[in-house]
Parts: sequence; structure tokens; C-alpha cells
Amino acid sequence: MDQATPATPTTRRYDIISDEAEFWALQTEWNTLWSRANGYYYQSFSFCWLAWKHAAKPHGHKLQCIVCREDGQLVMIWPLETYRRWLWTYLVALGPEGGDYTSVLVENSASAPALIAGAWETAQRRCGADFIRVQFVRDTLHLYRLATQARRVLFAKPHSASAVALRSESDWDQYCQTLGTLFGKRPGTFTKRLSKQGKVAVRIVDPVDESETVSIIAWMFRCKRLWSERVGKRNPWIDSPEFECFLGKLIYSPDVPSMARLIVVTVDEAPVAGIIVSLGNPCASAIFAGYDPFYSKCCPGLIAVEQCVKWAFENGFDLDFGVGTERFKSYWSRGEASTAWTVQTINSPWGLLAIGGRGLLREFIARVKRLRHEGVRSPSTANITGS
Repeated sequence: MDQATPATPTTRRYDIISDEAEFWALQTEWNTLWSRANGYYYQSFSFCWLAWKHAAKPHGHKLQCIVCREDGQLVMIWPLETYRRWLWTYLVALGPEGGDYTSVLVENSASAPALIAGAWETAQRRCGADFIRVQFVRDTLHLYRLATQARRVLFAKPHSASAVALRSESDWDQYCQTLGTLFGKRPGTFTKRLSKQGKVAVRIVDPVDESETVSIIAWMFRCKRLWSERVGKRNPWIDSPEFECFLGKLIYSPDVPSMARLIVVTVDEAPVAGIIVSLGNPCASAIFAGYDPFYSKCCPGLIAVEQCVKWAFENGFDLDFGVGTERFKSYWSRGEASTAWTVQTINSPWGLLAIGGRGLLREFIARVKRLRHEGVRSPSTANITGS
């Protein structure tokens, strides 16, 4: 554990947990706070433990979990990690490179802004980071205001995010009637074209059937790679065996409670689409999806998404689609969107030197190119002059 601030029975105390055993020991208190604060799945102990064991630790990253206690009670958690890139240290949210939001786990109370401000100050002063990157933080959160008001903001990039408040809907059919059409079709009719290819079925994979879960997720990744090659959009996590393993462990792990379900669409019992969705508390999250490009004209991915939304509705969850401007997200959320930001701050003189050096390097390269260009032009110019 990092050196802690001095504590009295009435002092708010911030610690940085960097030891794996101490991290594991937080599980019971963490789960209690997560339930009380209605935390998102990416704030759960299960998610963060699996992210550490199967994504961050294998890559040599360092655990930096900031916790706060008041009178000995755990009241705030911000799970982070650091990694090195060349000579510089980056501080980011604990998790795989999959695009989850960033937020601090804390109850919504009058003291929350102060607790979050203390966590931000601890991250700045005690984690040894040259850069702090806050990915996909909603602009309604106090953390967003702190990050964007930092002394040196390197960049702040907005992203559209979509979610649907299904708990406010009392009847599935009535909700669907408010949606209009997606690619000319209404909910419940997406399977019509696919059914011409064979017998269509939708099921939730048994979480304890680890071998089937692993097999289907591997198939989804292969489909995702084919899709990315076709559209020319490549993300590093598509080729990450650690991320693939992590998703499987979210559904079943002998170490921690399951945090997700795998919904699969089949034609004659062969998978054609799949989607992984988290359990809600009370908001579920659509995490990862893939479909067989051979059936793309039949839109099997849309069938999987519809079943995901229906599953969330039937289980009394809201559903977050994450960031992105895909058409199905705006469709199911009825066009309602929010903004999440990725913000990176410069947190040390060494980090500032890196940015200054980068600017000098760009200027040097531009000057070399300019001199080369002038050198190529000069002979022809001389010939014209001498003619």
C-alpha cells in the first residue's frame, strides 16, 4: 500500500492500493458500496478484479486503486492502473482496452463532490503519472469538470453515448410501438428474412458452461476481425487474447460472481450473431457483439441487439449502449444521447517536456521536408534561369 494520509477517527483518509492481496481483501466492502451506490458493471469488484488479473497484470501494468474511508468505512473507490510508454508513465482507469466509461464509485450524496475531488487530487499527486487519461467520462459528472479544468489539458475529445431508460416502460409492445422502423423493419420482424435460411433460435448461454462460452466468444472475435477488415476499421483490442479471455471470465469465473450474459442467435443451431450484456444494478450495459458476415443481408446483429434490449426490459434493467453513433443505438434510445469525453492532462514537468519535445520534433521534420523540397526544385530552377 502506498503511504497513507494521517488518520484520526473523524479524518477522511485516502489510500492507494497497489498490492494484489490488499486489493482482493476489499471485495466484501466493495460489493456493499457498489450495491448501495447503484454502480455500473465496470465499477464492480468482479469486473475490476478480472481486469487486473487478465488484462492489466499480464501487460506489466501497476495497480493504483484509490480508496477513501471515513471513520474506517469505505466510502469511495476509483480503480486505476499505470503503465509505461517509452520514458513516461500514464494513469488510466483499470480495465481492458474495450471502451468502458470512467467514473468514481461513490454514493450520490452531498459529500460526493468532495470525495471525488480528493480522489482526483490523490491521482495527480501520489500516483507518479506524467499523463492522466480519463476515457469516456460523462459531462454530467464532477470528475469531468475536474479533468477539463486541470492546469494542463492536452486534449479533450467528445463522443456521443446512448442509453435507454427501460425501467420507465411498463409494457414491451407499447414501448416498441414508439420506436418507428429501423432499416424499414419494426421490432419482432427482424427474424423474418433470416428464417428463410433455416430455423432461427435465440438463447442465453448457460454461464457455467465455460467451454461453450469460450468457443462462441472466439467465433465472435473472428467475425469482428472480418468485419473490421471489410470496413477498414481496426482496433487493437480485436487482436487481444487478453481481452477475449477477460470477456469470457465476466460471464463465468470460479473466483468472483458472474457479471454478464451471452445471448446467441442461431440458424439450424449454428451461431450467426452474439452479444454480451452485463447484469444491471440497475443499469445493464451492452459490452461486445459480433455476427457472421455471410448473413449480413439478414441483419442477424440487429436480432441480437433486439433480444438484448428485451432481456434487459424483462429483468427490470435500464440499458446503456456505450459510445458510438451506430444507427441501432439511436433507434432503441429514441434519439436521446449524451456526451462522454476523453480527456488527457499533462501531470508532470517530465510530461510537459515530452510534449515540448514532440513539438520540436514535428518542427524539425517539417523543416527537413521543406529543405528537401527546395533541393529538388533548385536544379530545374537553375536550368530555366540559364536557358
